[in-house]
Amino acid sequence: MNKLTIFSLIAVFLFTGAGCTVVDPLVIAIGLPLEVSVDLNGGNSWNEDEIYVIEDEISEVSVEYLDDVKASRVNDITIFMENPPATGTSSGTFSYAIDGGTLVQLATWSNVPFSSLAVPGVSVLDASVLTVNPAARTALLAALQDTSGLPIASAVRIQTDGTTSVNVPAGTKIVARLHYQIDVEI
Repeated sequence: MNKLTIFSLIAVFLFTGAGCTVVDPLVIAIGLPLEVSVDLNGGNSWNEDEIYVIEDEISEVSVEYLDDVKASRVNDITIFMENPPATGTSSGTFSYAIDGGTLVQLATWSNVPFSSLAVPGVSVLDASVLTVNPAARTALLAALQDTSGLPIASAVRIQTDGTTSVNVPAGTKIVARLHYQIDVEI
């Protein structure tokens, strides 16, 4: 067999037998970071509070996705500082409330060096410099995750407060983030 015949057979096979097919339905993962971000404005304390309605967050991406959510999950929960000074420490709390309920303290930290909190920060799911309330973590994950669609919770409130050992320059932020993700069928 000559080379032209072999290449022709391979080309016919690729175009007819091994062609790409579109999987229908297609499921995509969409990240919805739910966070409290505070600019310390040259100071040394913060107190910030935000409420997120899960369906509103999804609608901001696309209203059409609301009926097509196949799963929801928390990939991580982190606390971090953007542009921290080279020296100093931070102490604070990270709390949450589900559907208008009472605030529950998820994590605390005391005299944690800025270098430990610098981006990407520390994870509440696998924390070494935080004191984590395991029951609160389990309850939060149970309320926000569902393997078959939207979570039980319709809203989550995130609150953080704390202090730093030194005044930090303007532009220094502290962030408490729920790395939230939904799977949507399109």
